[in-house]
Amino acid sequence: MQSQISERVGQLREWLVSQGLDALLIPHEDEFLNEYTPVHLERLHWATGFTGSAGMAVIASDKAAMFVDGRYVVQVRKEVPGNLFEYRHLIEEPAIGWLAANLPEGARVGVDTRLHSAAWLARARQEVGAKIKLVALQENPVDTYWLDRPAASTSQVQLMSTELAGRNSADKRAQIAKLLDGADAVMLTALDSICWLLNIRGDDAPHTPIVLAHALLHSDSTVDLWIEENRLPQGFADHVGEGVRIHSPENLAENLSA
Repeated sequence: MQSQISERVGQLREWLVSQGLDALLIPHEDEFLNEYTPVHLERLHWATGFTGSAGMAVIASDKAAMFVDGRYVVQVRKEVPGNLFEYRHLIEEPAIGWLAANLPEGARVGVDTRLHSAAWLARARQEVGAKIKLVALQENPVDTYWLDRPAASTSQVQLMSTELAGRNSADKRAQIAKLLDGADAVMLTALDSICWLLNIRGDDAPHTPIVLAHALLHSDSTVDLWIEENRLPQGFADHVGEGVRIHSPENLAENLSA
């Protein structure tokens, strides 16, 4: 495994050179900011060998660091090669501080903004200031080099009855729409929120009954839902009520732009 990690780190460093970047951030979170990620979205594991549920790696041209919290200080040394990565504490020695201390002024750091919250990104940019530029990536290099990547294992959507949920989806959507306070819509990326709103469950990630999807709730309580239509069971439309429009996940960016 160590030879594989060494090869992968080498590939990522070649990519950094080709892109004119000095370092790459690789968080554990996926596009949905899950703590427990589906196997096909375990980018941190692919790049470092780390299997824990929280962490981040920084790979620079001549050094690298692996950041974990107190739960994983023993585990990280067993999984992540110490000859390739420094071991750092995720909370006490965060990655942004490491970048500021180890990269020269004017360094450019690649960030896949899909894998970070907007609040984290704003704080990170404030902390590095003008010394380091965080560059939003159009394509994640891990996705490019991960040739034996597992196929996405998505489940059939399960309908949660009103008897179990307590309230139907139409009522929930109307309640939340009233809280938008003048906004036209709210983008939902937290999967537990989407499952709660539509009274659905799934088996798309370990340990959590969630469905991988995105949703846009409008002020009129209608919803645009990005999910593969073939995953929806018979009776889904009646279950969620009127005003839920289904779109292909591949069209998310295009639909939002429109």
